[in-house]
Amino acid sequence: MSRLPKDRHPMALAERTVAEALRFFARQAPRDGHGHAPAPLPRESDDGQLIVMADERTLTATPLARAMLVHEPAAMLLDMMRFDVSHEEWAQYATGGDRHVGAMRGGVLVALATADRAEGCLSRVRVLVTPTFRQKGFGHLVLHRVVQQLLRDGLLPYARMAAMDLGARALARAAGFVNVTRNLTMPLQFAPL
Repeated sequence: MSRLPKDRHPMALAERTVAEALRFFARQAPRDGHGHAPAPLPRESDDGQLIVMADERTLTATPLARAMLVHEPAAMLLDMMRFDVSHEEWAQYATGGDRHVGAMRGGVLVALATADRAEGCLSRVRVLVTPTFRQKGFGHLVLHRVVQQLLRDGLLPYARMAAMDLGARALARAAGFVNVTRNLTMPLQFAPL
């Protein structure tokens, strides 16, 4: 059995997931005058962003529900949560999205996961948890549920996060997301369109 170098890990994602990611991110990559895209994804060191993905092979077991889940929460519930987080967090994580799954505790929305409208087979997911309920499993609960919905509908979830955001990385890892940034930043040659 051959051993991989210490900085290389085998992909846990299914082959279909990796192939879809390569197609999707290659379309987004800027092309030079010859139709070549040097790298479909940013490297961690380039802009401090990680891209993580999950699929049926990596998704973890369903977490225990310690809150009532709400699919497509009403505007009134969203308004209550909006005042518990900063304006920047609300604008970045909670606005927009095609699907919403929230967790309620004590009649208040404490966590929200959103999934953007699918682009091809991929859909970007985001999670927002009110500060007093962070690190208690509510983010994991809503993220897991929205990922289950996406996978059931044949879509692949991905997320972008700051490499230094250890909380976001821990949440993604707990739900079964795998860092694909390094694995997909190989030089690729594309035929001119």
